[in-house]
Amino acid sequence: MPLRHLFIDMNSFFASVEQQDDPTLRYRPVAVIPTDAPTTACIAASYEAKAFGVKTGTPVWEARKLCPKIVFVVADHRRYVIMHNRILAAVRSVIPIESVLSIDEMSCRLMGDERTPEKVVTIAKQIKRAIRELAGDYMRCSIGAGPSVLLAKVAADMKKPDGLTTLTDADLPHALHRLELTDFPGVGPRMEKRLKLHGIFTVSQFCEAPAKTLADVWGSKIHGERWFRLLHGEEVASAPTRRQTVSHSHVLPPELRTDAGSYGVLMRLVHKAAARLRKIDYWCGAVSVGASFLGAEPRDSVWWEESVRVPRCQDTPALVAAAGRLWERRIRDRTPFKVGMVLSELVPARSATPSLFDEDRQGEDISHAMDTVNAEFGASVVYLGAMFGMRDAAPSRIAFTNIPDFDRRVS
Repeated sequence: MPLRHLFIDMNSFFASVEQQDDPTLRYRPVAVIPTDAPTTACIAASYEAKAFGVKTGTPVWEARKLCPKIVFVVADHRRYVIMHNRILAAVRSVIPIESVLSIDEMSCRLMGDERTPEKVVTIAKQIKRAIRELAGDYMRCSIGAGPSVLLAKVAADMKKPDGLTTLTDADLPHALHRLELTDFPGVGPRMEKRLKLHGIFTVSQFCEAPAKTLADVWGSKIHGERWFRLLHGEEVASAPTRRQTVSHSHVLPPELRTDAGSYGVLMRLVHKAAARLRKIDYWCGAVSVGASFLGAEPRDSVWWEESVRVPRCQDTPALVAAAGRLWERRIRDRTPFKVGMVLSELVPARSATPSLFDEDRQGEDISHAMDTVNAEFGASVVYLGAMFGMRDAAPSRIAFTNIPDFDRRVS
């Protein structure tokens, strides 16, 4: 099958941005953290840090133990988005981008003579050069090419950093056999366990498995057939999706690990989520609130969560009231460490029935007026009293699958 897709994966993106912007960090182990606190965890690590075993999710205390010379840098999300946009411009100067899959991943469709291995190598080198020129000499990427987006992504992962791999008919499927099952996007530890329960222990067995076996593994004939076709290099159209939730969470900085501080941050998150809900023109039917509370030891931490259904709405006053009622049920004898909330049971506005009561309509009018003022004069210029004093708390964070939104209505 021809090489139809090119996949670009930026290497250690967040840490590389820090090393690009601060030359003193280059060639040193660097970890990016959400807040300057010993109880937080790394959200990204440079290749120099990865060599010591530091990775996403590694607690700060453990990272220091693994790599005593590691440098911790608090994330600067706006700079990451700026760099993301520079990289998009660099790639587009060479080839159109078909899909932006995350802040550090994108795919391009190959057309005509672009599908030859020789032309792919030329295009990949041009992309790497354009990124160095427009984004910086320390910004590196790995590029893969294959007959499907899945296999192009797998190819990009095969050589890091700064790699280039093509998976042609001559390479498939034997080039995949040296991989682990979890090297395939969508196959995590739980799915690996299910594959093994069905007698699939190696990638060779995975590629040779019939569609019926894969259907049994995934518990779905549709998913089994889809994976069978993807593994054999066929293009499979993605099923249309609908937004399921809008959510925010935030690890509390030490000074806000109090009852009042955690409540204020939670209300800030509700404000942001409600504004996002209006921006994407959805209504929600349920609200969930959660928090983790510290114990004497990290393993003693406790997660608490409560949910409630609400009449279909998208206005901030109603959602703040619902979240406030849920918060009254929280654990009260422990120190809060992280708060989060989720708006679920979403429906598009065109499918929602607005309330007939005047007080509900007033909440909607107030919310849209807040959005208008904030868009014009700055983020959170107008807000409800529940988040008083927390205007600058819980700033937009890195989103690995969604680019952080700095729209002033939702920031």
